[in-house]
Amino acid sequence: MHYVHYFCSMKWLVLFVVLLVLNACVTVDYVKNIIPITQKHHTMAVLPPRTTIERKIWMTDDRFDELTWLKQAQLQDQLIRSFNRRINEGKCFIEVIDINTTNDVALPAGYHEGRISSKELCKLLKVDAVFESQVQILEPVSEATALFFQQATGTTLITNSLVLNASLIDSLSNAPLWTLNASKFGTLGSIKAIMLNKVIRRTTRNTPYNIKKNPYRKLYKAYLMPDDTQ
Repeated sequence: MHYVHYFCSMKWLVLFVVLLVLNACVTVDYVKNIIPITQKHHTMAVLPPRTTIERKIWMTDDRFDELTWLKQAQLQDQLIRSFNRRINEGKCFIEVIDINTTNDVALPAGYHEGRISSKELCKLLKVDAVFESQVQILEPVSEATALFFQQATGTTLITNSLVLNASLIDSLSNAPLWTLNASKFGTLGSIKAIMLNKVIRRTTRNTPYNIKKNPYRKLYKAYLMPDDTQ
C-alpha cells in the first residue's frame, strides 16, 4: 500500500515536470514608453547577478560561498560578453561598461547587502541604466534518479533547472522599465553550460536595446513616425 501511495505521488511529480518542460520560455514586460526612454540611453552597467546554486552534501559553508561567488562572476561576464556580441553585430545600440569598473563601485557601495538602490548606482556609475538579475541554477533530480525512473517507468525527469529574472532600472525611478523571466529545464544528459548560454542569449536578445526584434521594432517605427491622428 505504501508503494502504491509512493507511485501515485511520483505520477503527480512527473505531470508537474512535463508542465515545466512545456512552459520553458521567456516572458517580458515593459513600460508603455519604453522606446522613447531607452532611445536616450547611451551607457549601461550589468550588475553582479544575485546567484543561487545547488548545494552539494560535500560542500562546506566556505566552499559553497566560494563557488557561488565564482558562478556569479562567470554569469556577469557572460552577460556582458553577450551584450557586446550584439553590439558588434549591430543588433544592440547600448554601450556596456566593463565588469571591473562596475564591481569596483557596486560592491563597496553595498549593492548585495541592499545598502544602495539601483537608481543611486546609476548616478555613481555615471550610466543611463543598470541591468540587474537573479539567477537560480538547481538540480531537482540527480542523474542517477532520472536514469532509474527512465528505465523503470519510461518517464523523464528534470535534472537541471535554470531560471533568470532580470530588470532594467534608470536614474529616474526605482521601478523597473523592463523585466524579463527566462527559464530552461533540462532532462537526463543535459549540460548546464549549454542551457546557460541559451538563456543568456535569449535575455540579451529580448532587451529593448535590440530594436531589430519585435515588439521593439514596431514600437521604434511608431516612435519615428507617430500617428498624427491620435
